[in-house]
Amino acid sequence: MGIKKTVLKWAAIAGILATTASCTADIDTFGTSDYRVLNEISFEEQDGRPSISANEQRIAVKLSSNKDCSWDSVTIDDLSISSLATFHTVLDSIGSFPKDSTVLDSLARKVSYESKKIKIGSKIEIPENDTLYIVVVSESGIPALWQIAFSKPSESCDTKSDKDSDKEKSSSSAKSESSDKSSSSTGSDSPKSSSSASSSESNKTPDSPASTASSSESSEETHIPADAPKIFSLKIASMEATIDSGKIHIHLDTLPFLADLSNLELTELELSEGATCESHKTGETYDFGVGQEIVIKNSDGESITYIVKAGYQIPGSSFNDWEGDDVIPDSLWGNANTLITTTKKYTSGSMTGARIATTALLGKTASGSLYTADFNPNNVGTLSMASSSTWPDGNELINFGKHFNARPEYAEVKFSYDGSGDSCDIYILLESRDGDKNINRGSDDINKLVASTWYRSTTDDNTGRENPDVVSISDKDENGMRTLRLKFRYGTPLENSPIENSSTFATSLQSSNKSAIDNSLIQGEGNESVTHIRVVFASSADGNHYKGVKNATLIIDDLKLIY
Repeated sequence: MGIKKTVLKWAAIAGILATTASCTADIDTFGTSDYRVLNEISFEEQDGRPSISANEQRIAVKLSSNKDCSWDSVTIDDLSISSLATFHTVLDSIGSFPKDSTVLDSLARKVSYESKKIKIGSKIEIPENDTLYIVVVSESGIPALWQIAFSKPSESCDTKSDKDSDKEKSSSSAKSESSDKSSSSTGSDSPKSSSSASSSESNKTPDSPASTASSSESSEETHIPADAPKIFSLKIASMEATIDSGKIHIHLDTLPFLADLSNLELTELELSEGATCESHKTGETYDFGVGQEIVIKNSDGESITYIVKAGYQIPGSSFNDWEGDDVIPDSLWGNANTLITTTKKYTSGSMTGARIATTALLGKTASGSLYTADFNPNNVGTLSMASSSTWPDGNELINFGKHFNARPEYAEVKFSYDGSGDSCDIYILLESRDGDKNINRGSDDINKLVASTWYRSTTDDNTGRENPDVVSISDKDENGMRTLRLKFRYGTPLENSPIENSSTFATSLQSSNKSAIDNSLIQGEGNESVTHIRVVFASSADGNHYKGVKNATLIIDDLKLIY
């Protein structure tokens, strides 16, 4: 009887030690803020809305006509930047404006700028070459460099502005009278996707919009002029896609899980009056998984290129359905709950989600966790799991990743976090596996990182560290939850992403135990086929090394992928 009690006791300890969900040793510290994000800018003299490419830090502004034919300066009408950051004009002349984020950051640290802060109502002179450079400077003094390119009207000066004289074309729609002509070039110099459904020119995909962040991100920020030809509705496989008002990004997020995204029928395409589509035909199939550039033209020859993508959700990602303390379907979602439960169903007000909390037993810390993974599939004995010297990284007891073939652009999740100085981790990795396994990997089993997005912070309002993949974090809702929106980075992760402080790219295992699982990845280019997804929620970011703060609590709900 004494032996049985001892085994149960060790089983409890082992479960706690192995309740891991992250690969990092980075507890945040508070200090001056490094945030330097430009969210929105507008000018009194603009025509329409500026086009903002957040990834490349470029802004295009079309100026309104005026009687004097003078466009010497502009006045700031609206400005939204990070709290405590400041806005300044650059004094130096800049030649070629780099697209690479690392080079851009390096250049930003070298330029000099006006000490005077620009605010709403400030007047800024337009340089002779119509290109202005500004910096957003964080509280800690780190600058982010932006380019603003102004374009002046080509018509005579006494002509009224387009935005005053032109009206929206008739909203009556007509089904596209598409032809078999090849798709016209969109001017993209990025490599075309190799996985398109047809060899014809009309079926070529856009530079795999998800394979380079700049393509999709710029499309998300591009606003359509009021008089431009438009897509009013679009259906893929008879399902209605989402058309974000005024933007060229169209997405379908709700196809059946693991659907073949490379062979989907364009079943309906309704356009504004007089508009036509020559690049795509209804009734034909296309690879909407990597995305399609659908070109719409009007009778004047003006064209708009829409980027259209499709994908699906991970079953159980609403976190509404549970069996005990396991998310249904448990074939996709796992944790390391044993005799001591650190992850369980949580209800509050109108929501049902997951409560993930860090605990401790006999001086050992265990992070709460929830992930798309299988815990201890090699059936390591409980006495062995209890030894931190045998298992210095508890993640090597977990087989991370589930089958997945889509290429999302964004992820949203509702969450709250009370860490008492600890840090939570919320991250998603898209993988491409040649050998389709982590367990017993051979030298020919190459697992690549295709895309990543990662959030880590000591609080739920993103204070305390830089998280470059974060697009936005909302205020708390009626249930005390914030909505976190993350942008996937295809290819090399953004500089200062928390992935830098993880064992994602480890070259060797920490444990010498033959049952240790190699979850490491090598860096991919971003255009590889996606085969697996690794979603991880952890209440203590360094929990896999048995470090964290007891009672640090992460609550999550409604994970959504956006294509």
